[in-house]
Amino acid sequence: MKFVIVGGGTAGWVTALIASARHPNHEFVVIESSKIGVVGVGESTTGHFTDVLLNWATNYGCDQHDFIKETGATLKYAIKHKGWTNNIDDYYIGPIDGTHTTSAIPDCLFNYGLDKLERKEMLTISQCGYYIYNELSTFNKFKKEFINGRHAYHIDAHLAGQYFKKIALKRKNTQHIDSEVIDVTLDEKGFVKSLLLSDQNIIEGDFFVDCSGFNRVIMKHLPSKWVSFRDNLPLNTGLPFHLKYKEGEVPEPYTTAWAQKNGWMWQIPLLDRKGCGYVYCDAYTTPDKAQEEIETILGQEIDPIRVIKFDSGRQESAWIKNCVTIGLSSAFLEPLEATSIHSTIVQANNLFLEYVKPTFEETVNEGSIAIYNKRTRKLYDDIKDFLVLHYMGRRDDSEFWKYIKTGATQTEFVKELLAMCKTKTPTFNDFPHYQGSAGWPLYSYVLEGINALNKDIAGSEIDFDLPQGNLYEITQESHYELKKQWQAETQDCYTYKEFIEYFRKIRGTI
Repeated sequence: MKFVIVGGGTAGWVTALIASARHPNHEFVVIESSKIGVVGVGESTTGHFTDVLLNWATNYGCDQHDFIKETGATLKYAIKHKGWTNNIDDYYIGPIDGTHTTSAIPDCLFNYGLDKLERKEMLTISQCGYYIYNELSTFNKFKKEFINGRHAYHIDAHLAGQYFKKIALKRKNTQHIDSEVIDVTLDEKGFVKSLLLSDQNIIEGDFFVDCSGFNRVIMKHLPSKWVSFRDNLPLNTGLPFHLKYKEGEVPEPYTTAWAQKNGWMWQIPLLDRKGCGYVYCDAYTTPDKAQEEIETILGQEIDPIRVIKFDSGRQESAWIKNCVTIGLSSAFLEPLEATSIHSTIVQANNLFLEYVKPTFEETVNEGSIAIYNKRTRKLYDDIKDFLVLHYMGRRDDSEFWKYIKTGATQTEFVKELLAMCKTKTPTFNDFPHYQGSAGWPLYSYVLEGINALNKDIAGSEIDFDLPQGNLYEITQESHYELKKQWQAETQDCYTYKEFIEYFRKIRGTI
């Protein structure tokens, strides 16, 4: 079969990378125009991105060392959330990995940490949190390789896309056409037949993947429907900008999501600079006032790259006939929790590792299409629940936060979850858990961070006797042993500062 992918960038090229490696007998054509400028603002990723660099599932041809050197990426162990409660000076850090007992009922380490430890020490019940707390990297200084893949990445999305492009185009079954799609032709049954390019060439294909972002070049010609999430996620405007590092400043091993009066600001620490932006609701402020607000908070002027408007939501059906939409053309919620590139990789994995078969007839199967669409809808609807929860810290110092505090944006799941937390600490089975879901490992730290959990309840839930002893005391001892184990594992690793210095040197930026 011939697959035509419209749009490059991170979405198009990571899709091409996954697809062409998994299906060497199919042909892949990526249509990407060099005339369409791309700005690498800086994006945060999840462990699914690291899985691609680790060549998970198949040999994609990636190498983490080369990726960091070529793109200026840094390690990400967590997200620091600042100002999301009615104490706007407070913050919490949510590691990306959860605890070692995250799937236990109850999560003994989390309950122990919630009951026993101060918030700043809660990090140490998680392996990634332990790395942050002790300023460690997992990069072995002698072997020049990572000891595990528990980290995610902070990336320049444009450079990451170029890295995946370089690898994908090494394969004989992958081709790049530098042009723009100006029209789409459908056959009498509504299937995509061909694309008319700006150079007047016509490209035919068997299967089409729309990775064209908000333009939705193919999907706008199909009977697709946009399902808006604006009632639950009212932010609709982004103001991206860059920040230079101060002399001697070391990038943090975590993303920062800093709540502001009308939304929140992201800070992505790359090797060479910070990629930043303010995402807000335009019903409460203007671009000029938003810029003024950020400049006041930072104590310096910023130079916004552009104003980005978006409508949070998803396609009703990501797969229609012989076309699947992946990336921003499929859905966009908001930048919080790095869900954009994450869901792109999840969708591409689902499609090309499970649904694409040797023939067109086997692939374009009505049952497969229906189930893929159900899975994709659930993915984005569950992400919506997870993001909405972040706003439930009862902040009320502006009209925007007063509106949020009324509960008008809560989803049914968030309402039920907050009510349940008054009497019990949630567990693994209270949340969706499938490939790509957030689940309890991530929900746990957000619930703790917005003060939705009760320390006394958490302690009592693990304070009982087992045949081998009291569970609370066993957990306490396990926490001690885990920290010893993590210390031993990282004894030959660079500190995080040394890791940064090493890659800045080989990248030629110091």
